Amino acid sequence: MNTGRTYFAIWSVALLVVLAISPLKDFFREWRWYQYEYNSLTSELPQRIKPADIGIKQIWARQLDRVDRCVTCHLGLKEKALSESRQPFRAHPQIHHEYEEFGCTICHEGQGPATTFEESVGRVEYWDKPIFPKDYMEASCGRCHKEPNVPQAPILTMGRKIIEESNCIGCHKLEGFDRQWVPSLDGIGSKVNRNWLVRWLKNPKSYFAKTRMPNFFLSDEEAHLLADFLMTFTSFPSNAHLEPIPEHLGAVSTSARDKLVELGSTRFREARCISCHPINGKGGYVATDLGKVASKVSPQWLYNYLKSPKRLQPGVEMPRYRLKENELVAVAAYIGSEFVDYEMEELPAQTPDPAYYEKGLALYKKYNCSGCHELGGMKKAEEMGPDLTTVGDKKLYEIDFGNVSIEHTLPLYLFTKLKDPRAFLASMKMPKYEFTDEESRAVAVALLGNTRDAIPVELKVFPKPPSTYSPQGEFGKLVDDLACFGCHTMFGRGRLVGTDLTRESSQAQSEWIKTYFKIPYSLRPILTERMPNLFLAESEIQVIVDYMERVFIVDSLAQGIHIVQTKVSEGRNLFFEKYGCQACHQVYLKGGYVGPALDKVGSRLKPGWIIHWLKNPQALNPESIEPNNNMTIAEVEAITAFLMSLK
Repeated sequence: MNTGRTYFAIWSVALLVVLAISPLKDFFREWRWYQYEYNSLTSELPQRIKPADIGIKQIWARQLDRVDRCVTCHLGLKEKALSESRQPFRAHPQIHHEYEEFGCTICHEGQGPATTFEESVGRVEYWDKPIFPKDYMEASCGRCHKEPNVPQAPILTMGRKIIEESNCIGCHKLEGFDRQWVPSLDGIGSKVNRNWLVRWLKNPKSYFAKTRMPNFFLSDEEAHLLADFLMTFTSFPSNAHLEPIPEHLGAVSTSARDKLVELGSTRFREARCISCHPINGKGGYVATDLGKVASKVSPQWLYNYLKSPKRLQPGVEMPRYRLKENELVAVAAYIGSEFVDYEMEELPAQTPDPAYYEKGLALYKKYNCSGCHELGGMKKAEEMGPDLTTVGDKKLYEIDFGNVSIEHTLPLYLFTKLKDPRAFLASMKMPKYEFTDEESRAVAVALLGNTRDAIPVELKVFPKPPSTYSPQGEFGKLVDDLACFGCHTMFGRGRLVGTDLTRESSQAQSEWIKTYFKIPYSLRPILTERMPNLFLAESEIQVIVDYMERVFIVDSLAQGIHIVQTKVSEGRNLFFEKYGCQACHQVYLKGGYVGPALDKVGSRLKPGWIIHWLKNPQALNPESIEPNNNMTIAEVEAITAFLMSLK
């Protein structure tokens, strides 16, 4: 009996201790002391801030089916007075979403229901989604934003651009990316010399530092085998063949050749080839470097390519210049004499492996060269790289970090893999793109946004449907032949290196357009001249102008103006005195360099365009930096009259 009472007493005391410890333990919870500290901090501020009620707080993001308790400690998210306070009391930076609607972990990751620091940031065992490091935060934007350009997420945008330009979908499955055009390898044996090809395969960036062609770390033996294999492909697409260089122009005396080279130099400069092509690193950026091209390609191929680029490389964005036969030969002769790699040494003579074709083909398939290049109708390799459509959900236990001493997180794994693809395993086949730290981080951010998260479709932002605009008739043939979409956009299609032409005839006068095609020039003194001189015939220019006048026009922008001297004088005063437009624009060869020069603008622009531009520049070009001065109608008409008088 006494024993039973003793046990009862012991268990009663133990129960009392447990009952006492439980509220005591709750009293010392980490979050509770943060709330006490927050109330103490806000009570000392001059601004009146409501004290926090002591207790667990949470956000229920219904659309995302998430519960986040981060606001239990992060109490000052909406208080501007706490913008400089320490964490966890600091106000949230300005963002484009309400955190009360979306919660916290959809952007930051971490463990939403947790109420301790270590658990909330996810640095605990078996939790695969710890809080994102600051440099990788924009990855979360990619869950909802599927468009290529996300203005509020520049790192994500850069990463997606690099992924597309690097043709990652050649080896990996990725949604939302288009395959980029790369040169076909059909006919490469008639195009390049073997010495150059071996060196290119060994290290592409040693020839062109900005090339997107990666380094596959080929051994000398592999480079020679692959080069011998590729050199057997001498036929071009659609059975195109190389025409011989005209004998009366190819075989000439030394003095005659010097004159030919001089003519080629003149046409090369007039055509402004450097606008697109860099020469030893200086010049344009949209095409390959020509600084050493004479040591790469044969004179015959160069002559044929200049004559008709798309005949040898279908799809290339190189315009066909309207050069005469002797001018084509002259430009080829100039390039052949000027752009030589004098440092490239001849490789030692080598006896081809009897089985070079079979071994070269095996290497071609091993490294999935068909993922980017067309060659003899070959298809992509069956053994592709990993599927990256949901790589942001990859579990840490699925990753082999090898002997690399980095923190075991998915962002750091992807960053390291992009910087050095074979760091974790030397036998991996992924080539090295030689990304900078910034580029590697941007690509990692873009990839981390690829997850299985169930985001409601109404919260997603999808890219605009691709433009279906396809110009027809003679104009359409010229657009294709001149590769206009490589630099200009028309009704949403093309690449915006130059200007959008969709409303060109509502902006520019027909006679000015005709003159511009004959001698293109830069409208902004500080910008590089981009538009090449294509040496178009009068009839071709007329076809272009006629089409623009019918199609590239917006009727609502048409508006005339009656020019009288009093209005011109008033407009001049407004231009120079009230609005100080000369700070950005040049007139009479004086003024700023930010905007286009306005000398002779009355012979270039239409009055209706000037009127609508002065009323609201951003209505015509949302990215324009010209201020909207909220001019009165009378001021707009006066300044327009002044500008139209400048002829």
